[in-house]
Amino acid sequence: MADYFQKMDEDYVKKHFPEGSVFKSVEKTFKKRSWVGIFFFGLFFAAAVYGTIWSVGTAIAEGGGYGIMLGIFCGLIALGCFFVLRLVIKTSRQGVDGYRANSAKASGLPISEIEAFDRQALEGDCFLLKLNNVMKEGLLTEDYLYPGDTAQTVMRVDSLKACCFTDYTYYMSVGGKHKKIHNLAICLIASNGVSVRVDTTEKAGKALMEILKERNGGIDTNDGKVLPEGREFDDYYKRILEKPAL
Repeated sequence: MADYFQKMDEDYVKKHFPEGSVFKSVEKTFKKRSWVGIFFFGLFFAAAVYGTIWSVGTAIAEGGGYGIMLGIFCGLIALGCFFVLRLVIKTSRQGVDGYRANSAKASGLPISEIEAFDRQALEGDCFLLKLNNVMKEGLLTEDYLYPGDTAQTVMRVDSLKACCFTDYTYYMSVGGKHKKIHNLAICLIASNGVSVRVDTTEKAGKALMEILKERNGGIDTNDGKVLPEGREFDDYYKRILEKPAL
């Protein structure tokens, strides 16, 4: 259990949440990534604009030809880069309140609940969740679960309806051939319909099920069985939401 759950301590708080807020840390992380995105998309945008101007000039000089098609192509790329840049810049400027608002929307919870989670996250009885080696560590406070997904979803532990294994697939090119890859994940379903899927290992997933069941005996774990993606999972999701609370 200790391999997957670690108590929050002062050293971790000072390093990762020096300004006393999970969402302040999120803001800093996104700003760093935003500058990288702005740099690269800015280069693509500048190159596409140059390509558009050059192509139009060539088309005018030659009275048409391939320059027209190339100009249209470069113009579309420039337009796409412009909208992406605008979105990235807007996201980087929204501030802590903006990230809390986004989290509230993704979580289906009022801002007051997100603020309560933010306070509890820095307390000594908060656990750090290490479900996988890919995603950011999650957090389990006295009342809330923060899986660490990109949407910054927050779930009330007492509102969780299910915590179960699920399998999802994607294709990877290996040696010129497309290979189907299976991944194991934990799916969390709240009573308000919000669901989050987080990559996990079997041992870490079972440890999470155990600690959540201790706090909320009504959580369904599908007996530890793995649900395949698709219709079987969709049917389970509907059945769980229709299941009356204990």
